[in-house]
Amino acid sequence: MMKDKIFKNKSSSCSCCGTRIVGLRQVNVGGRSTGIMGLDETFQDYFKKGKRPEDSTGDELVEDLKKLNFIAEGAEEMYKKAFLTEYQRYYEARKR
Repeated sequence: MMKDKIFKNKSSSCSCCGTRIVGLRQVNVGGRSTGIMGLDETFQDYFKKGKRPEDSTGDELVEDLKKLNFIAEGAEEMYKKAFLTEYQRYYEARKR
C-alpha cells in the first residue's frame, strides 16, 4: 500500500520516533527537476552500511528508490546516473 511506503512503521525507524514521513527532494534527472521520495533516507542507509559510490551500483539505487517512486521503463539509465551523482555528493559531504 502506498501509504505504508510513505509513512514508515515503527519497526523501520528508531524506537523513539514512531511513525515518520519519508522526505522528498528535487533531483536533476535528464535535465528536468524531478521530485524523489526517500532519497536521503536511502543514502543514509547506504552510507551507514559503508557503501561507497563506486561500490553501490546505480541499478541497486534505482531498484530501492522504485519502491517509492514511479520510474518509467526505459528511463532507468537517466535515473541511475542522477542517483549516482547525488550519492557521490552526499558521500563526499559526510566523509569530511
